Amino acid sequence: MEGHVVTTSPWLVMAINMTVVFAVLIALGVLMKVIHWIDPTKKKPEPVTAPVAAPAAPVVSEATVSANNEEVVAAIVGAIVSMGYSSEQIASIRPTATSRQWRLEGRLSGRN
Repeated sequence: MEGHVVTTSPWLVMAINMTVVFAVLIALGVLMKVIHWIDPTKKKPEPVTAPVAAPAAPVVSEATVSANNEEVVAAIVGAIVSMGYSSEQIASIRPTATSRQWRLEGRLSGRN
């Protein structure tokens, strides 16, 4: 049966090829839906909770203010007030940990 042609009709070949292509596409779509249903990485919905009241503003203690350099505190308060906030809105001024980039910049500029 060498060289025996099953069909010579191009319409039949096209119909067979399109049937195979669409059958594979449908099978992939079903597989995607199954994976979507059993997806273990899907985030579970969090239960709705009642809104929490905002925490009260921290009280500035005299020890915190006196521990800071008064000139630095005055400069910080002046900068904040110039941005449109009142001095009553400032809750506290405290130093934060220095970031690595700032330390590197200080070292590169010759400061300790």
